[in-house]
Amino acid sequence: MESNVNREELVVNPEYKDQRPVELDRKTLTKMAWRSLLLQASFNYERMQAAGWLYGMSPALEKIHKEKEDLSKSMKMHMEFFNTHPFLVTFVMGIVAAMEGNKNDTDTIRGIKVATMGPLGGIGDALFWLTLLPIAAGIGASLAIDG
Repeated sequence: MESNVNREELVVNPEYKDQRPVELDRKTLTKMAWRSLLLQASFNYERMQAAGWLYGMSPALEKIHKEKEDLSKSMKMHMEFFNTHPFLVTFVMGIVAAMEGNKNDTDTIRGIKVATMGPLGGIGDALFWLTLLPIAAGIGASLAIDG
């Protein structure tokens, strides 16, 4: 059964004035990836990496939300607590940017952020600090002893 309802007529997130979906280009995604390297540049104990997260997400948010009020609401939501492993943050950024582009519900986006930041933080810590670092230190020590 086909629906006669046009995608643009559907109200996906009633909080936003502009309901049109936006697809991000490669330039925006590349800018987000470079900015993700500064995730911990403004770390604080209240919101952890939230300011760095918003800095990394802002190219996408500015492209998605053309209305100033919509952009303000989205940025305010992304300044909430956020903490994950810095090397794996781009996975979460990609998922959230796609959801923002589709104008998904704010609570759904918030839920995805919360559901992914914890496991990726644990995986990243185990993979990099408990696996990669001891291996690299062992190789480095071995090379130092051999001259």
